[in-house]
Amino acid sequence: MKTISQIKFDRIIKNGFHEILKPLGFKKKANNFYLKLGNIGQIINVQKSQFGDKHSIRFTINTGIFVPEYWLAFYNYSNKGLPDYPKEPECLIRKRIGDLRNQHDTWYDIEEQTDEQQLINEMKKNLTNFILPNFDRLNSTKKMLQELDKLDKADMRMTPLGKLIVYGEFKQFDKAKREYEELMNDKPTPQFLITIREYGQKYGLEK
Repeated sequence: MKTISQIKFDRIIKNGFHEILKPLGFKKKANNFYLKLGNIGQIINVQKSQFGDKHSIRFTINTGIFVPEYWLAFYNYSNKGLPDYPKEPECLIRKRIGDLRNQHDTWYDIEEQTDEQQLINEMKKNLTNFILPNFDRLNSTKKMLQELDKLDKADMRMTPLGKLIVYGEFKQFDKAKREYEELMNDKPTPQFLITIREYGQKYGLEK
């Protein structure tokens, strides 16, 4: 039997997220929402804190831009096709709600006495004012590549290889070469150096 906090969390997912996202075409799986737009995917993940329990639930919101070319080049370990429901950590450009709101890392708490309607309203605000406008700026391959030029790796919560791989996959070899040289100059560990060189060879960047 679910606790009051768990019931409130389920209602927040339903009323604060699903009711807005479903009409836009997002598909729900557990606490994840995914929209495929041509060659770009948009992901919203509601992440529970591992330090909470069924009576005290803490959660944040992660968002991601899924780029199939990047996934196939970096995450396709078993050589299978693209996933029907990609995972947010496998996205190229990743932002938490605190990043999108230009504030500290933001978490929300649900306990028995929590006003769930207030949290539902806050989630709707997060979607309409921050998450969906950010997605609108990144709803095509062209826009994604333009945004990639502006972002530091730390801004995207991504692997250091992300830019190198994407520029290589989209045949922007001058930019890929720049990323490759930066990685090589950062004194990588021996194991990471092997990986960098593998991608350098793949994209013809080795001298």
